[in-house]
Amino acid sequence: MKKFSTYILLALFLIAVTGCEDWLDVNQNPNDLTESTKELVLTGATNDYAERQQLGSGFTLLGAWTGYFAHSGGWSGWNNVKSYRIIASDYNGFWTGVYDDVLKSLKYVEEQGLEDENMAFVAVAKIMKSGIYQRLVDTYGDVPYTEAVMGFEGITQPVYDDAQFIYEDLVTELDWAVNELNDILADPGRKGNETIASSADVINSGNLDKWMKYGNTLKLRILMRQSEMADRQTYITDNIASTSALGYVSSETTGHITGNPGYLAETSGKMNPLYEAYGKNYQGNFTNGHQQYGLNVFLWNLYDTYNDTRREICWLPGVETDNYDNPTKLGAASSEMPHWNESAILMSEGIYGTMTGDVMVMSTMEANFILAEAIQRGYLADYEGLTARDWFEEGVSESFHYYGERAEIDGISDSLDLYMEQDYDIINWDNSTDKLKTIMYQKFIAGAGVYHYETWADYRRTGLIDPLYGDTDHSMISYYFDIVRPQVPVRLSYVQKELDINTANVQAAIDATGVPFGSEFIMDARIFWDVN
Repeated sequence: MKKFSTYILLALFLIAVTGCEDWLDVNQNPNDLTESTKELVLTGATNDYAERQQLGSGFTLLGAWTGYFAHSGGWSGWNNVKSYRIIASDYNGFWTGVYDDVLKSLKYVEEQGLEDENMAFVAVAKIMKSGIYQRLVDTYGDVPYTEAVMGFEGITQPVYDDAQFIYEDLVTELDWAVNELNDILADPGRKGNETIASSADVINSGNLDKWMKYGNTLKLRILMRQSEMADRQTYITDNIASTSALGYVSSETTGHITGNPGYLAETSGKMNPLYEAYGKNYQGNFTNGHQQYGLNVFLWNLYDTYNDTRREICWLPGVETDNYDNPTKLGAASSEMPHWNESAILMSEGIYGTMTGDVMVMSTMEANFILAEAIQRGYLADYEGLTARDWFEEGVSESFHYYGERAEIDGISDSLDLYMEQDYDIINWDNSTDKLKTIMYQKFIAGAGVYHYETWADYRRTGLIDPLYGDTDHSMISYYFDIVRPQVPVRLSYVQKELDINTANVQAAIDATGVPFGSEFIMDARIFWDVN
């Protein structure tokens, strides 16, 4: 019943904003007006936010760049991805989708929550807004922030704020949000009045404790992004300590944070979008997206070297060969690409899931590994009485069970035990001489199909994953004949729309990087926390 009513709310939300496309523009038309309710708008915003965390532009682009996917034989194109020649008109969904839509929705929710004196709405809007801006900063560096989404106030060409300043303000915003939610939960009067109906919240069904822990984990992730910066260590430690008592997402507390507006089986356009894009259509036939992306040689090598049965859980053997002997190299010549209908290793239900399953907002795998790293680095003493090793092993366990449950595979616990009993240093905690590297490798493996964006960020941040450049058989780096440079890009280009209509402010942001705006820009203009 809840899922059905959520789809009704989503439909009403879409009706409310139909015809207001200009209002959903980063350079808003202040003459366009719309009316709705904070409940309706929150429903749409939580759905949009949830689907963007796992999917969006980064699922295939970053899946390819970080060694999860490569393009199967029988398909052509993607030369910009293979060559690392991403230009201003490519992959604009990281920008336009959020500035043009969800950020404006969240601003409305926040303002209406203040007007109605329901701080739960304000806090939840601030949490999602912080998650969105973290990804914007991590993708582009300096972006519109203090003057963003202010078209109604007459600001149609917003300035670009300093990326580190935005990060610091996000920590402040999240501090307020999680403490406000904690105050609501602790006050019986407020707890009874400042609520969010389950039908208005596609992600946590109005559960404010889960929102508090999710917001606090976002804050932890923002702080951990800066872990390699020598001059930020005290700042990181102090800010983690200030809210650590409020708790975090984990396998021991919240479980996965997911979203589901009420996906419908065998219904085109209303099934789980990951399933519908990269699994099967409503008629039960494999989609083009499923056929186009095969298992990358880099991830295949990690599976093969370390006897990892997640390969068989997450991927299908070649249609004709019925084996796992033919992984795909990103950018390989067409003659060397395993054909999708012959020998390519394609995604299984372990990755694309089911027709009506949830989309992932924050997995317990990601959260557990964040906790393991934070404890290992000394930012936290422990969490829930568990050590870095405990959270590391919990992260691996959650990965096996997550994939196994989606693929409906029996004997997952046995497979996990056999894997963890091995002596390899990226598996066995006692044998590891570099615990952070061990955490990062397992976090990487667990991210396939789940959190490609976070993998890209961790790769840039830590430098702990060896891309095996020069390895003729297993490299993460593209094998394309005409790459810009044998290096995973460190950012994306500013979008063409902004270059056209907010030229001066974009140019100021480009100039601040010290890198010319050309083919080398996405290779050299690093985000402030990327110091490796």
